[in-house]
Amino acid sequence: MTTKAELQARIARLHQDLSETESVDGDSRELLTELIDDIKPLLESEDDTDSPHSALSLIDRLREATRRFEASHPTLAEGIGRVIDSLSNVGI
Repeated sequence: MTTKAELQARIARLHQDLSETESVDGDSRELLTELIDDIKPLLESEDDTDSPHSALSLIDRLREATRRFEASHPTLAEGIGRVIDSLSNVGI
């Protein structure tokens, strides 16, 4: 089972991968940065059921980002997939 600390490490790695990938267009970079920023409040919440609708929306948006990056940036898509799995494992 993934802990919140492990999830934070995966998010940090995804952020690092994004910063090291020069070929991501501005809109895609902004989208992924927003998604990463949207995860932080969920991690800081003591109550994992604090906002289930926003968590579901976030998961859906992360899945869409995975599809968007699959062909052009497989490393980013894989990192997003690991974050999705980790969110699920910590109950978000």
